[in-house]
Amino acid sequence: MQAVILAGGEGWRLRPLTKNRPKALIPVGNRPLIDYCIEALLESGIRDIIVVVGYRRERVIRHLNTLDHEVKVVVQEKQIGSANALACASHLIHDTTLVLSGDNYLDAGSIEAIGTSGNAIMVTGSLSPSHYGVVQVQDGLVTSLMEKPDEKGPCMVSSGLYLFTPEVIKSIREYDMSDLVIRLINDGIPIRAVYGGDWYDAIHSWDLLGQNHHLLQTNVSKRSGTISRFVTVNGRVSIGARSIIGPGCTITGPVRIGEDTTIGPNVIIGPDVSVGDRASIEPFTVIANSIILDDVCIGSHSRIKDSVIGEGCSISDHLSTITTEGFYSLGEGDGKMLHRGTFGAILGERVSLESSVVLKGCILGNDCQVQSGRRLEGVIPDGSRVI
Repeated sequence: MQAVILAGGEGWRLRPLTKNRPKALIPVGNRPLIDYCIEALLESGIRDIIVVVGYRRERVIRHLNTLDHEVKVVVQEKQIGSANALACASHLIHDTTLVLSGDNYLDAGSIEAIGTSGNAIMVTGSLSPSHYGVVQVQDGLVTSLMEKPDEKGPCMVSSGLYLFTPEVIKSIREYDMSDLVIRLINDGIPIRAVYGGDWYDAIHSWDLLGQNHHLLQTNVSKRSGTISRFVTVNGRVSIGARSIIGPGCTITGPVRIGEDTTIGPNVIIGPDVSVGDRASIEPFTVIANSIILDDVCIGSHSRIKDSVIGEGCSISDHLSTITTEGFYSLGEGDGKMLHRGTFGAILGERVSLESSVVLKGCILGNDCQVQSGRRLEGVIPDGSRVI
């Protein structure tokens, strides 16, 4: 069996985190999302893996070249839909093929459940059906699929994991996967509905926090670097090579800390925190339920909760985030829509915050600069300077 990973999309609803990288490369639990997909395929015994790239393709290809397992790469020149992305790889397809999204987490059990023959979709229950394709099932077969309907309440939705025969893939003329499935149903081609296992998708930037929590549940305690004997460690905590944990720190797992990171003294971290490589967290700071990406510097006496801090951010002392629920206008031009989110702060790349800043449900774009003592809410565009 073959597998095609669709990793060409931008993931605009995760802006500003996807301004300079595709969603599939967003690190969650200190690993790009696409790595979890490849790992699940290899655990299932699938070795013939094709990755379709598009948006920021150079970054994806560069990352794939660092992996131990070699994959084939296909370029989707224009990002005009998931079915079109799959069609771009049709010349390499010669067997029944698993199709999955490079920005979703799933486990090997889900892949094994969908089987090795025929056409199938993995389905799962969702309380937010308007984000997905709602599936109707009768006698184990999919009878309809409606993409992102205005539905409320629990529904059965497509998880984005498909199994297709080579004949189906070579017949693709649609742009979107939902249109392909509807055409197959109308043509009388049976599509099995398979109830999946462990699967998680992040639609918006704040959803990454739930995904991080989910992935850290399998965290394995592994401690390297230099850890003071006056550090308290509880639960599953992983600390990378050459990292330094100063005296008086308390780390409550699940927590994953990268390499070459310096923390403390007297810092409290966890639970549900991932800290990337080359980060620096100064004394008397508290971090919980958050994602800290690579090369981030966080000053002393800060309190960060329910937040995502983008790569290369520089944060001075006494930052406070306040978790709140609100509606956020995301997108560009006529595509702007309001979305409900609950979080403290989302920071893009290279954000610079001076001392005593308060962020309450705030999304700060890439390269923003904020002077001391400001209290911010809502969405602040890329490159803004708040004085």
